[in-house]
Amino acid sequence: MATSLTGVGVLWACLSLTAALLSCSGYYIPCWIKGRLLDRVDAYFGSFRRCTYPQVSAGEIRIVEECGRYSRFWDIPSPWWQATTVLVGLGAGLSLMVAVWAVASCCINHVVHKGSARMLGSAQLLAASLTCAGMAAYPMGWDNREVRESCGAEAEAYRLGSCELSWSVYLLAGAVLLLLLCFGLSFCSSNVRPPTSFRI
Repeated sequence: MATSLTGVGVLWACLSLTAALLSCSGYYIPCWIKGRLLDRVDAYFGSFRRCTYPQVSAGEIRIVEECGRYSRFWDIPSPWWQATTVLVGLGAGLSLMVAVWAVASCCINHVVHKGSARMLGSAQLLAASLTCAGMAAYPMGWDNREVRESCGAEAEAYRLGSCELSWSVYLLAGAVLLLLLCFGLSFCSSNVRPPTSFRI
């Protein structure tokens, strides 16, 4: 197998892929917070998706037990959740791009050299920062009507009421920790210096 990565570089590539998978899964799966809807069923919320929601038809409230996303970006119930959707989405996309590049460097020689490894590591630091910023903005939107229906009237910014954090938040937190570790490992991932000139 042709590679310009060191042993630490191969570990960096594997952890980069793991971080990207955690980040993308945590972003997409709507299990950021868990509450009870009408004290009957569990309800889950993400930044742009939710599971289990009430639907009014013929003057009767029916609970739809399925997951779905909001129809349009502007239908997301809080501007803080809209910001979270953009920030965490950019972080997940950036971490995925770096992971693809890092894994490709395990199989193809000279894809990553010392300078590009540092650049990719810096991109991972940026992805971790974007994800952290999005996760910090998300609780500011806990005072919206949909959350209060499931978490109680006492739900407000940074106060969940009767709800609790769910496992997608832990996936994102794990992704951030791995991205920070990958940033450090990227400085030792390749000993190859960038070429100063090319021959054709």
